[in-house]
Amino acid sequence: MKRKLVALLLIGAMVLAAFAGCGETNAGGDQTPPSSTNPTQSQDPAPAEKEGKVLNIYCWNEEFKSRFTDYYEKAGKLSKDVEVNFIIVPNQGNAYQNALDQALEMQASAPVDEKIDLFLIEADYALKYVNTDYTLDVKADVGLTDADLADQYQYTKDIVTDSNGKQKGTTWQATPGLFAYRRSIAKDVLGTDDPVKVQEALSDWDKFDEVAEKAAAKGYKMLSGYDDSYRTFSNNVSGPWVDGNKIVIDDSLWRWINQTKEYTDKGYNNKTSL
Repeated sequence: MKRKLVALLLIGAMVLAAFAGCGETNAGGDQTPPSSTNPTQSQDPAPAEKEGKVLNIYCWNEEFKSRFTDYYEKAGKLSKDVEVNFIIVPNQGNAYQNALDQALEMQASAPVDEKIDLFLIEADYALKYVNTDYTLDVKADVGLTDADLADQYQYTKDIVTDSNGKQKGTTWQATPGLFAYRRSIAKDVLGTDDPVKVQEALSDWDKFDEVAEKAAAKGYKMLSGYDDSYRTFSNNVSGPWVDGNKIVIDDSLWRWINQTKEYTDKGYNNKTSL
């Protein structure tokens, strides 16, 4: 079994997972990538890397483990001489990222059967790992083809594409978000409960704000609380939270902050929180 690193990405509210590398939640958290250095160049060819027999997978709960077991191991797709070892560290208190970073920093010197082969990450801190040498191009390095990736959603590809345009992951699960409404309220506020017409009325943030004002005039709250629209903004950021030693608040997040303050001040939300 090749001892190459794979990363799996699990993306926030629009839950998706991706793996980057080869072979086959604490939201936000530490955005500083674990340190990595390029190997020293040598004129002599490097000796063949010793291969191990343990597949080490880092994750924070049993969700991926159960799928892997049911659809990979039990389906007979795993070599019989390979042992699968799941290292599960809960997300609380940033424990998962801390444990993963420590293990990655020791990756080069770790015994072959203790090296990380696969690890899960979330959209909130995806770029922290995507933009490092700890993850590999899924096409050039892993060997996936355009046909293998043909049915992926563009947003799941974008979140694991590094600054050089290399795709460092692919999804195993995607759960797009939605806006749920009560049809009787839509009829009262908009004069229609037709989903197509409602979608037209909410097709951009300016229109969303207009409907929020109309809803408030009728005694309705547009959003339950502070967190309801957060993922729509946070999953459309253009860069990581940390750039060197600077904390960067993306313009998309500022728009969420401004919207949340406006909705709170005007009574468009019910001031709840997750």
